[in-house]
Amino acid sequence: MKRTERVTKLANLAGWALTALSLLCGGTQALAKENAQTGVAEVNGTKLYYETAGKGPAVVLVHGGLVDSRQWNGQMKEFAKRHRVVRYDLRGFGRSAAAPQPFSHIEDLRALMDFLKIERATVVGLSLGGIIAADFALEHPERVDRLVLVGAGLRGDKQPPDKDAMKAYEAASKGIAEEFVNVIMKSGLYATVREGTPAYARLRQMMLENFKALSTFAPGFLKYPAQPTIERLGHQSAHARHHRRRGRAEPKERRRHARGRDSWRAQSRHPRREPPPSRGKTGRI
Repeated sequence: MKRTERVTKLANLAGWALTALSLLCGGTQALAKENAQTGVAEVNGTKLYYETAGKGPAVVLVHGGLVDSRQWNGQMKEFAKRHRVVRYDLRGFGRSAAAPQPFSHIEDLRALMDFLKIERATVVGLSLGGIIAADFALEHPERVDRLVLVGAGLRGDKQPPDKDAMKAYEAASKGIAEEFVNVIMKSGLYATVREGTPAYARLRQMMLENFKALSTFAPGFLKYPAQPTIERLGHQSAHARHHRRRGRAEPKERRRHARGRDSWRAQSRHPRREPPPSRGKTGRI
């Protein structure tokens, strides 16, 4: 791979890591300790720190690329009122073990769900977490009830990196955490995070502590499926459009029977799921 291509890929990673973290950095409300359980899952030859709270349908939160699971402080308590919520530190981040050799975030997530005996979950991913969540849903669709992506980059995005991302890449290449974080915090994406506020201090501290994880962004270090996410989603969309066209061409009676058949199959695969409310109400997280 040419050097310019490597720089572009790393800069794009920096851009994805920057994207939308400020949406959640303002949450300072920590979950009451008596309602939360913490632990370390020894999976895939590593140790992943995790925290769970609440009861109900499972929700797994996957954090962004410059922070750790503390990013979700402002969401845990609210989500735990109706769900079993899990947040964890990605390998190399926070209180999880370092990553001295190539690995797969996707398989780490699968192994963590196995460890916690979670068959299916709503997977929420922000920024880098969104990249992981999207590929996880494509690789293991049977494990995902719903997929929520927040400011997520997708592998295969060919847009050139913006100026902020390039500055972040240049600062990171020097290996000086303070300089890198200063560049990040001055970028346009964090214009609403005012210096001197608790949100600013918390976000900056998380970035400094997780500077160590930037080494995992090196090209080829993280293992992903060979086909880019965007291409795979494109094929999924084409497949769905094809079936919609077939549905419109079929007689109404055949479509009605097909819907009933598909509903029966879905209930057979997931017998514990309740049927939707008769008046069309939808559940919310």
